[in-house]
Amino acid sequence: MDYHLNQQGQTIGVFPLEELRRRRQAGELTGAEFVWCEGMATWESLDTVLQREPPPIVPAPPLLRKPASKAVPILTIVAIVLAACVALFGILAVKFIRRIRPILKQAVNGSEWSGRDSALTLASQPVHWTTNTLTVAKMMEKGKAFRIRQYLDSYQEHSAHNPAYDADALQLIRTWIDFNFSVKVRTNNAAIVQMCDKLATNPACDDPLVLTVTGANINELHEASRRFTLALKYYEHSRYQAYPRLYATVMLAGELTDMHGNAHRVRDLDDAARGLLKEALRDGSIRPEEQAEIAEILLSGWGRGFLVRNAAAIPKIAQDAGKPYQWLALTLEGEHHILAAWTARGGGYANTVTPEGWKGFREHLVEARKYLTKAWELRPDLPLAASRMMDVALGSSDIQEMRLWFDRAIAAQVDHPGVWKNMRWGLRPRWHGSHDAMLAFGVMAADTRRYDTDVPRNLFDSISDLEKDMELPLGEHIYGRDDIWPHLREMYEGYIAEPTQAESRDGWRSTYSAIAFLAGKYDVARAQLEAIGWQPWRGNLSNWGRDLSLMPLEVAARTGAVGQQIDEAEKHFQNGSVGTALRLYTDLNAATNTDERTRAFIRDRLATLELAQHFQTGEWIGFLPSGENLAGWTVERGKFTPQADGTLEVQSDEGGHIIYSRAPVGENFEVRGSFEVVRSSTKAFQAGLVMGMPQFESTAWYGFRVKRNADEGDVVAFAQGWSTRQLHVPLALNSETNSFYFRFHRGLVSATVNNKEIFKNAKPPATNAIPPTAMHLGLGAFNDANDTVIRYRDVQVRKLSAR
Repeated sequence: MDYHLNQQGQTIGVFPLEELRRRRQAGELTGAEFVWCEGMATWESLDTVLQREPPPIVPAPPLLRKPASKAVPILTIVAIVLAACVALFGILAVKFIRRIRPILKQAVNGSEWSGRDSALTLASQPVHWTTNTLTVAKMMEKGKAFRIRQYLDSYQEHSAHNPAYDADALQLIRTWIDFNFSVKVRTNNAAIVQMCDKLATNPACDDPLVLTVTGANINELHEASRRFTLALKYYEHSRYQAYPRLYATVMLAGELTDMHGNAHRVRDLDDAARGLLKEALRDGSIRPEEQAEIAEILLSGWGRGFLVRNAAAIPKIAQDAGKPYQWLALTLEGEHHILAAWTARGGGYANTVTPEGWKGFREHLVEARKYLTKAWELRPDLPLAASRMMDVALGSSDIQEMRLWFDRAIAAQVDHPGVWKNMRWGLRPRWHGSHDAMLAFGVMAADTRRYDTDVPRNLFDSISDLEKDMELPLGEHIYGRDDIWPHLREMYEGYIAEPTQAESRDGWRSTYSAIAFLAGKYDVARAQLEAIGWQPWRGNLSNWGRDLSLMPLEVAARTGAVGQQIDEAEKHFQNGSVGTALRLYTDLNAATNTDERTRAFIRDRLATLELAQHFQTGEWIGFLPSGENLAGWTVERGKFTPQADGTLEVQSDEGGHIIYSRAPVGENFEVRGSFEVVRSSTKAFQAGLVMGMPQFESTAWYGFRVKRNADEGDVVAFAQGWSTRQLHVPLALNSETNSFYFRFHRGLVSATVNNKEIFKNAKPPATNAIPPTAMHLGLGAFNDANDTVIRYRDVQVRKLSAR
């Protein structure tokens, strides 16, 4: 039988097995090469096949005998026929198995197919590096130098230096570059946003590069588009080179793809961006030694969408730039064929792919392999081509080849994020691995102890991947498992002790305390919280699928004098036994041997449980927080001040405002109320409701908003978070006071605003798998880059029957 031979990522021919055996014995082949023949499920190493297929037994010379009769005995004929039938049946069986195997592999969850043991072995193999191996820190130095030349040096050379904004502009550019490309960061993003807002609202600021930077640092979609549009207008008469204009053009196209009705404008911007990329490669904006920087930008940075939309055209631009940019051209051409392969295949399960889809998939991956292998051979010191070859191997080979390219990429840069991510993906059961292999890979990463890099932290990413693959409910984690917790503990303590992580040490302790809390290791969580004065970094307590805003107080309570009683009360609280939990916490509130943090936790639980008890009656109940400490409520964004008349006054920050009750409302409820616009620095305003697990950085929640801005006009929207995945209806709003009614029932939404029906039993625009125990309700809306104060009035909620 003939075998395809793959050597160093390239198929070099088809050979009989005995020829491959001869070459192996002669030393022409190492045995680590990959081979495949018809009937094999995946590529395997040559030595594996040779060990499985022993050499044929050479028969002894035949004895001399009388010539046989020319007549063939009947039994011989029968034997030949039977052998032929068996052979034909074998061929048909192999073809049948090959045809149905992908279907069975998708259908059978958790089955251990051949090759899984090797996946576990490969996942466990340690990585190797040298003193020449790059790291993210080294790449950030190069990236910083690139941005200094593109922005700071360019501004100093080409700007008019208007004194009305020049000093502010220089400070912004320096701070922005330092924030994004320095290991040691001393400025927070909020300060940069404030600098940008100051310059963007300065009528004298007409420098396109400065406006480009302000557009890159604004959360509000429409304001970002306005700034980039203005920047492009001013670039037309400026002396700036092509790169900053390319950035503004691509960023604006990206913003517009998130809005409806902009397809034609995005095409025009893409046309302009292709011309600017060509100019940037010609005018010195992008130099040959910066190919790796621009390739990372196009494949995984701000240029990714631009590349996807123009995958066939962009490699030709690099190719036309000449031999100095050959590596870039080869890498981009390889990526083009990867994109084309998956477009041909489609995103469905294997049994949904058409024969034409499989044909296109295979053909494009062959082309991708050719170009990316050439790119790696040209520059093996750069990790990107090897990283993308892992994606080629994912679809056309096996985990052994993925590990081969993983090792090659790691040899170039030990902590390249895409390399580790690709390998984790290939180790999922749906591809070439297993749950055991996924965890083993994370443990291997942690065992490197390269705490000066992000490598050990891949243990956490591997665990997160494992949780997703296990389809755990929102907020449920496996950190406390006996085969996981010791590795997590060692990893976090390693980062905390690492000298290069000194400035981030409190952040590591914050995350470690959250992990320990979710693992049920409350004593460990307490030790970390004490080390940071019980003040964890707020952002590190988000995105866990649970509200951890009370975590420091709960840890203090669970590890204090009444810890056992708190544990018992919390069991009933988490199980939804409101009455029992309320009674237990009422008793605890009278205890005299508790510290202040424990008392604060008990008071907050009482406020939450009292609201939950009232909610269970099915009657309309008041739904606005009261008291200065807002007990029973989580503040995610903005400033909230309860008023003497029972209203709630809200001042939005740059991310808007979010406050939600810690008492879950379940899947069926209705809300009514009104809001007043106290003031707005423009005519724009937003108010509304949030539901689910409303954390700014996550998507496991919905937002119902009533809003007015210059781009959309007056509109009512229901969306996944505050994204553009939304239902939206234009509606003329009042400038001062607007009323609202909202109903969420059996997965459908209905709403009225100012007594006008907006939605009626509408299906949400996205599916959020939010369990009833994690369905929280609150008030919230985004901010249109203006200063606003909203006052909510007479907000009430009522529980609905599931019927």
